[in-house]
Amino acid sequence: MIFVLAVLAAPIVAAALFWGSWAWTAASIIVAVVEFAAFRRSQRFSARMWRSIPVGHRHRRERATETTYVVAALAGVVLLAVAIAHRA
Repeated sequence: MIFVLAVLAAPIVAAALFWGSWAWTAASIIVAVVEFAAFRRSQRFSARMWRSIPVGHRHRRERATETTYVVAALAGVVLLAVAIAHRA
């Protein structure tokens, strides 16, 4: 869970480091929101009773949500690396 929180914090820290460069700040905030929403949705998927969702739909939706989370997490880490390089 600590790793998840660190990955969720990466775009927020990047937004703080990019402060003043509004396009980069906005991109960091958007990535943070998408990442948080995908994370929350994946948590709801794991907690939901699967009997109410047809099996084919469940797998497609779950994969799409997890893919969105992974892409957003990678984008957040990349933005943090760019922000740190930008400050140096």
